[in-house]
Amino acid sequence: MSLHVWSEKRATRFEHALDTRSVGFGVWLYRRTGGRITSLWRRRAIVLTTTGRRSGRARTVLVQVFEDGTELFVVAANSGLGSPPGWYHNLCADPALVGELYGRRLRLRAELLSADDAEQRWRWILTLAPDYDRYERRLGRVPPIFRLVAADG
Repeated sequence: MSLHVWSEKRATRFEHALDTRSVGFGVWLYRRTGGRITSLWRRRAIVLTTTGRRSGRARTVLVQVFEDGTELFVVAANSGLGSPPGWYHNLCADPALVGELYGRRLRLRAELLSADDAEQRWRWILTLAPDYDRYERRLGRVPPIFRLVAADG
């Protein structure tokens, strides 16, 4: 195995561990600042509260959100690990969720994009976040993408 492959695997594990361990603090900070904290990194983020598919308990994460007019999209990249994040599985089991965006609570429904739609949307996402190309590189494919729509229409 080449040194680059080992370095990429190490980077993936480190990124995942950092994301996993900082989720509580990130959610707290996001809520405390009404989402303004993410502007420091020129990013937009959303707090997603899903229902655990096995536990039935509320599960909350902070993820980057991509806005296209009134449409919202989130990428289930899981730092480029081979399996999607827990919130992906939760949304597949129960697509109803609560989102917190810029201090507003939104009742949302998640729609998993088809492979073709995800491919098209992915190219657009890369224009906004070119560093996301590492997820495609690590996975060998486009990660799953959800469209978040208002639950009442």
